[in-house]
Amino acid sequence: MPVFSLREAAPEDINELAGLHVAIWRETYRELAPAEAFAALDVPRRKAFWQDKFDHPAAGQGIFLAEANGRLAGFCLTSASSNPDFGEMAEIKFLYVSGDFKRQGIGKRLISKAAQHLIAEGYRGVGLGVVEGNEPAIRFYSALGGREAGRYTDSGPLWRSRNILYAWPDITLLSAA
Repeated sequence: MPVFSLREAAPEDINELAGLHVAIWRETYRELAPAEAFAALDVPRRKAFWQDKFDHPAAGQGIFLAEANGRLAGFCLTSASSNPDFGEMAEIKFLYVSGDFKRQGIGKRLISKAAQHLIAEGYRGVGLGVVEGNEPAIRFYSALGGREAGRYTDSGPLWRSRNILYAWPDITLLSAA
């Protein structure tokens, strides 16, 4: 049985974080994203993305890593939202767990850590976008009490995806997930 731990990410994690991000993204969206998005997403692009997050953190930003036996198993990025559909809620920008470690409680631990961080930052509610058709994520967030609060098109850097906004108006419900 793997031994899991959570910690805040640091700039020295960028290379491993970027590699895992690309691998999980490609697996998650293999049947949802267009071919052009796959061609555009690579490790150098994600390294630049994560470097920017460390160099210019958003309000309320938290980057959390899950490790299993010393190996990166998942990550979460959260901060204030720049999307008006979220209103006053903070946003969980990314929550990804490697396929090697799914269904072992890592996602719950990461989202709980993110919620605790956001509560400390003064947020009362949190939301996240799920690409339409990502049924495993939809089931996961629904099981955690997330409720559909709207739909929007994410113009994102890779493709314009149709997303479902899942929300927890009372963030404390996630802090104990």
